[in-house]
Amino acid sequence: MKNLTSSAVAFLLLIVATMAYAAVPAMNVTVSDAGGKAAFKGATDAKGTFATGKLQPGNYVVQINSKSAVKGTYAVVVAAGTKKVAANSVPGEKFAGGGVALKVDVGAGLNITGQVAAEDKSSISKNGKKMVWINKQPGSNLPGHWVEEDSAEAKAAKAAGTLSTQSIQNIQAHQDQHGGN
Repeated sequence: MKNLTSSAVAFLLLIVATMAYAAVPAMNVTVSDAGGKAAFKGATDAKGTFATGKLQPGNYVVQINSKSAVKGTYAVVVAAGTKKVAANSVPGEKFAGGGVALKVDVGAGLNITGQVAAEDKSSISKNGKKMVWINKQPGSNLPGHWVEEDSAEAKAAKAAGTLSTQSIQNIQAHQDQHGGN
């Protein structure tokens, strides 16, 4: 009986671990220079991460896509040194339908690293704090994204008039009605 119980526990742990890694399917990654020439071709690993070798300084486009259907909502982060570009709330369908592209400036002697991670959109609270939606700002590379209601970014957006109480309530109501999607 003891062997049966420990085997069952081990099996359940294996299933949980497999489900955790299965949340992010393998994605194809192509990094192209400003002239459109491919500087890196590879794929994300089981954790959704990738890294290029060192690149020549310049502007690059990171294209992430999948040949198979992808479900869920994802966050994508690409970095070169201290420069980071992110895309939040990316529908999985975008990866199969042409992919997601992010531009990043690479300094001398740097490589590009990145990660695709599944987002949990089932709640709009994090660590017991209310979250608010910040719309994409004109001239910014950052897409709309959730921030803590009492964060400096939320306060600045509210002061600037780009974050209204009504738009927050509408978004939160939509999230509640549609199970976080």
